[in-house]
Amino acid sequence: MSEEPATLKTCPRCGKTFECLHAPGCWCFDYSISPENLEKLKLEYNNCLCPDCLPAYGKKKDKEAATPTD
Repeated sequence: MSEEPATLKTCPRCGKTFECLHAPGCWCFDYSISPENLEKLKLEYNNCLCPDCLPAYGKKKDKEAATPTD
C-alpha cells in the first residue's frame, strides 16, 4: 500500500494554503503541544493549522536536546 500524498489545506485561523501529510513526517510533528492547547485547538478549529499559526499553540521540538550526550 502506498503512502497517502500530501493534501493542500486551508488554515482555519489565517486562511493560508499549506501542505498536510496526515502522518508522521509531516512538518507539524516537529511541534510539541500541551494537552491543554491541544484541547483548545480541537474546540476552536475544525482542521489543521498552517506552519505560521501552529507555533502560537506549540513549541518546536529541540532535536538536539533529544540526543543523549556524554
